[in-house]
Amino acid sequence: MNKWLELSISLLVIFLISFAPLSYAAEGGLPVPVGRVVWVKGTLKAEMPNKEVRTLQRASIIYLSDILTTDDKSQAQIVFTDNSLMTFRPTTTFVIKEYHFNPNAKGKSAGKYIMNLIEGGFRTITGLIAKKNPNDYQINTPVATIGVRGTDFSIYFQDGNLYMARYEGSPCMSGGSGSLCLTSTTPSYAYTSPTQPPTPVTAKPAVFEVKEEIVPTKMEPFATETGGTATGTPAGGGTTTTGGEDQVIEGKVSSFCITN
Repeated sequence: MNKWLELSISLLVIFLISFAPLSYAAEGGLPVPVGRVVWVKGTLKAEMPNKEVRTLQRASIIYLSDILTTDDKSQAQIVFTDNSLMTFRPTTTFVIKEYHFNPNAKGKSAGKYIMNLIEGGFRTITGLIAKKNPNDYQINTPVATIGVRGTDFSIYFQDGNLYMARYEGSPCMSGGSGSLCLTSTTPSYAYTSPTQPPTPVTAKPAVFEVKEEIVPTKMEPFATETGGTATGTPAGGGTTTTGGEDQVIEGKVSSFCITN
């Protein structure tokens, strides 16, 4: 067995173990809402830990431990309760691994944001968790970990190669053999693979010829009562949301406003 194959197998095993979705953390095993869908072009699906698959639409709820997927002709944008915005490319698989947000936190941390990109890519504008403490924000890929310092950036992973584009702030790429942060005074693009450390790229990679659309969106956090019930005010007012993809566990959902 050659060294490249051995390395690839080792990386895959480590990646699959570390990417195992967390079980629902709410009391009583109820799913924990962490965000909502802003728009969908094509198909966006979410697989839950019990293997149930939901087809999502605008305003659908995103839950902790969801595995989100787009097909080869689809794109979608979601918003988290800390107002992180994310638009997925076609053929993307993304895991909501660890997330919690406390808007009233008085210390240096407002929560935790840890996600796994298995394939494909996205553009994101980071929210309040990363703004308050960048160390609480992390995107894992099979070949590198992404961190931020108040950032608008894109990443794309395919065939063992990871590309990153900086639009604002300072996204950082850390692999097994090095790290690199992009800033206003460094190249706007970076690349890494299992055999190469993060490297600045001066020419725009072809995968970033089209910049993914992000619609400005604001969302209040989901409040939680004893037993994991989500409460708040549904989009457009009213009382408990009880039907279709907008269903929330025996309670109301928070406000949701597309601001463009």
